[in-house]
Amino acid sequence: MSLDEARASDVAGAGTRLGRRCYDDLPVDTPPDPMSHHSPPAWHPLVVLVLLPVFGAAACAGGNDAVFTRLPQFPTFAHQNAASIALFQEANASAREAPATADRIGRLGMTYHAYRFSDEARRSYEAARDLAPDEYRWIYYQAFLEKSIFDFPAAQSLFRRALELDPDSAEVWAELGDLYLKWNRRDDAAESLARALALDPTQPLAALGQARLALLTEDWSGAVALLTPVLDAHPRLSLAHKYLAQAYGNVGRGDDSARHQSLGDYGSAIETPLMRELHELSIDAILEGGDPSEAPALMQEKCTRCHTSARIEETQRDRRWWAGTVRRMQREAGWAWLSDDQAASVVAYLATRETAPAHTPR
Repeated sequence: MSLDEARASDVAGAGTRLGRRCYDDLPVDTPPDPMSHHSPPAWHPLVVLVLLPVFGAAACAGGNDAVFTRLPQFPTFAHQNAASIALFQEANASAREAPATADRIGRLGMTYHAYRFSDEARRSYEAARDLAPDEYRWIYYQAFLEKSIFDFPAAQSLFRRALELDPDSAEVWAELGDLYLKWNRRDDAAESLARALALDPTQPLAALGQARLALLTEDWSGAVALLTPVLDAHPRLSLAHKYLAQAYGNVGRGDDSARHQSLGDYGSAIETPLMRELHELSIDAILEGGDPSEAPALMQEKCTRCHTSARIEETQRDRRWWAGTVRRMQREAGWAWLSDDQAASVVAYLATRETAPAHTPR
């Protein structure tokens, strides 16, 4: 090879490397000569150096555009406050930054998911999964989403895919078993729940599912045996108390049944670490603002459908805990039932009450 040829090769190689900013195997086509019967002219190395990055940037932009056009448009925010809307705007702007990344787009999906915008969350998760097909968290979150809106076939497919990536996840086996219970596929549920308990004998969702199957077959002692060790690890697990109340009531242990029924009225639900991370996204938006004077009437109307006012008044927690609790109520009942402004007012009242000086009796 001559010196000139070597230099041309080096320059062309440098241009190719500069051009491949988005894709390792970006093809570079030599533009055709309009006079097809003539041989194409030789390209000067400097022209190649200049044009190849342009081709690469164009391909990169085209790839980004294809991803960005799949992202959801803003929904109508009828019940969200300014802080929540700002959260969406920030997540949306970040997701549309070039180059497109699964992390930023998936984060947008989590934001929609946390506020129960199901269609928008799904579109975001699907776009994130196209960019990172083997990223566990986007598969997991979309599986939860599909399960929550009763698209059981889609949820099953996604949980199965998650198990391909992590076959020893007791949590995912439990989720799959719980899905089958809701789908009325008891044999499949029993198999998946048993797999979960073999991996983790106190996995709470799996134990609840197996206890539910035991109750359906009137195996009262079996339900008690399953749930007793779970409550040692999760003493406020509401559904476990309710199932135990049913089991004890059917074996003549009325006092135990009544005690567990009472505990079940004010217990907690199961929240996995990944779902806790998702739900935390929406909490800051109701930590500030709100009108505490509106809260007593709101609480009488909204909160006492599940709790007595005495139970609420005797509970002393910090502001963030109350915000998380109120957000959980919104996820269960919907934002139309309790708007962000109303939620912030309830949190402000409970936080003010909690930090107020204690009353000293005379």
